[in-house]
Amino acid sequence: MLSFRTNDNVTIRYLDTGKGDPNRWDKDPLILIHGFTGSSAVWQRNIPVLAKKYRVIAPDLRGHGSSGKPKHGYHVTRLAMDLRELILHLTIDDARGDHNEMQFKALGGSLGCSILWAYSELFTTVPFTHMMFVDQSPLQNFSLDGWDARFCNRGMNGAPAVAAFQTALKLAPEAVLKDVIASCLSYRSHPLPTDNISPETFAADEAFFLTEALKGDPEWYGKLMSDHTSLDWRDSIRGTFGERNGSPTKVFVVASSRSGPFPSAGPLAVVDLVNNDEDGQLDAKLAKGVVIDWGGHWCYWEDPEKFNKLALDFFAE
Repeated sequence: MLSFRTNDNVTIRYLDTGKGDPNRWDKDPLILIHGFTGSSAVWQRNIPVLAKKYRVIAPDLRGHGSSGKPKHGYHVTRLAMDLRELILHLTIDDARGDHNEMQFKALGGSLGCSILWAYSELFTTVPFTHMMFVDQSPLQNFSLDGWDARFCNRGMNGAPAVAAFQTALKLAPEAVLKDVIASCLSYRSHPLPTDNISPETFAADEAFFLTEALKGDPEWYGKLMSDHTSLDWRDSIRGTFGERNGSPTKVFVVASSRSGPFPSAGPLAVVDLVNNDEDGQLDAKLAKGVVIDWGGHWCYWEDPEKFNKLALDFFAE
């Protein structure tokens, strides 16, 4: 893997399918941003197909995978700054020399969506032409304005739940992480008679995701989850995306009817936030969404063929 150092001296490692290719900028760069307790390895079933069309760049977030594990930096805004520094780092070797003219596409899963929303609030949606958000509600907690169980996280939806999660994660990390894995795979959170999952696949999936998750510090994960769940991105999305805000970025939301963490209405709310202003007036329809049933929170892992087609069709628009 390649790496760079952030402005607070943390090593961020990333995969780059354009490594060593003098023509790497002939393909549009596509950044894949994994979710909570994951790593760039979660995209291993997607990268070979996506890389035929795009220069795929997949970082390990700080605190995750093979990237640095500092005691600080467990805030979504810091992860957004890491993304900003990655983009600036990549532009150094751009033969065209002007990073302001470079265009990227991005795909975020779960926490990766929040990182992209934070990036957009801080730095605008430039330089992204397309953003694909996979199964993340713009607010995980309950709120007094009617944002209730129809939209928020089924488990991490308030301070008491997060506190209990942090305590359990510190005392019994492996057991808690196994519960997280179970909620993110549809054949475990919402099993169907037609799933046809072998015991070998069940065990291999759990072993893979648990191995990746255990590369991080449970206490640090708990602090990150506390920050992640407390953030309300609804007004930020409405005030940042859409032609009314000078943003031409196209948005595609993928929600799942078999997601453990979220009812599909939560992630899909992002479509309306992009397409409608605060008075409910329709802007240009730059966002669209779909509800799938062939996978859960980690649908890109469960059925990569269907997921890859969704992504390629959207990014080609």
